Amino acid sequence: MKAIVANKDDYIRFNARLLDKLDTFKLTNNTVDYIIHRVKLGKDTQDVSLMDSCINNLLDKQYERREYIKLEELEEIDDLICGLSKEECHILNAYAEVKEYNIKDLNEVKELVANINDYKILPKYNLHEVGILIAEKVHGYKMDINVIPYMNFTELAKNYLFDANIKEDFCSYGLLVNTRKMLDNELIEAKIDNDKILKLEVTNKKEYEESDVYSKVIIYLPTSEERLREKFKRINLDYDKATIQDTHVTKCEITNFNNEELSENFNILMKRMLDKFEKEEGNTTPFQEIKLLCKEIKKFDNTKMSKFLALMSTRDYQIKYIRDLVEYAKRTKDYELLPDVKDLKDMGKYLVNETGHFDDVSLLQDYINYYKLADDYTKKGCTYNGLYTQYGYLMEKEFIEKENKKEMENEEEFE
Repeated sequence: MKAIVANKDDYIRFNARLLDKLDTFKLTNNTVDYIIHRVKLGKDTQDVSLMDSCINNLLDKQYERREYIKLEELEEIDDLICGLSKEECHILNAYAEVKEYNIKDLNEVKELVANINDYKILPKYNLHEVGILIAEKVHGYKMDINVIPYMNFTELAKNYLFDANIKEDFCSYGLLVNTRKMLDNELIEAKIDNDKILKLEVTNKKEYEESDVYSKVIIYLPTSEERLREKFKRINLDYDKATIQDTHVTKCEITNFNNEELSENFNILMKRMLDKFEKEEGNTTPFQEIKLLCKEIKKFDNTKMSKFLALMSTRDYQIKYIRDLVEYAKRTKDYELLPDVKDLKDMGKYLVNETGHFDDVSLLQDYINYYKLADDYTKKGCTYNGLYTQYGYLMEKEFIEKENKKEMENEEEFE
């Protein structure tokens, strides 16, 4: 941060017209006797010049009221800005531009920086460009190439932005959007709160079945009933009166899960399942039952998610409804997964080294036929019977617990 300051007495007396009395320096000196006249925030590698203009205008307004912004206040703002990326600095400048370089106070800047992730810049510079983007990107707005010359893209954009509660805040960077205030839409991805588990696309079932043009909304779960009432209204349904027959979920994806690979595999599974329910089984997917699935997924860590996905890969033929997925999500606690066991050899080594069924065989391990050993111990009816999956070896706990109980009884009898 750099600043131009003036001797307070001279500044007040001559209204800062004595330019030779103004000094520019890094603010390491004692400025008790100085008024801050101009600032340049951020590091030399950062461009926040338009936000500088906002704060400098604020300095002038404060001076007119004989109120002075303290150095400590500006240093606090500067510390916040120094931690921003290039793209985030662009958001500061865009905000300053749409505000016409006027802010209420420094708290407005603090709040902006604290919530910088809520803002996005769409690199479109007028309504016409936004309208074209909507036609290209948003489901339901795509059009025949022959219609394009006759389209009023500006009106299309106006109506779309209004419905999504997006202000027409255009600037030299593009369209500045506060995603926290906007309603869900396909044009701009909203910030997803950390408590959200699933992202759904929900339709009015009757409209979906009767026409290619149907109402749909994006819903993040869990969410409040008030928010659900707003969403259901947008698909022409009354949330308080909606039944299991009124909705159909066309997309379901997990959000904020800490393992990217498991997240991707879960999303692939849900896409395949929703397609299967509808096209092969003739069943739609009610919103109410997806809510039950969300309740179970909320309890998942990486281990439980791996067990669930492994279970799904072995039970695909048995799953016909979304409630089947819910039941299997509940039953993950009944299974044991050995993530490092991928084949018979891995299983053989696990049995020898980890189960305690064998004495120390370190001198003999080069001579053990792990494949045959594993094959014998994992046959149907055996304790370690299970299935190999891409996530590891999956077994029902019931058999393992019975075996452990039997071993404990044998040890007690021996004693």
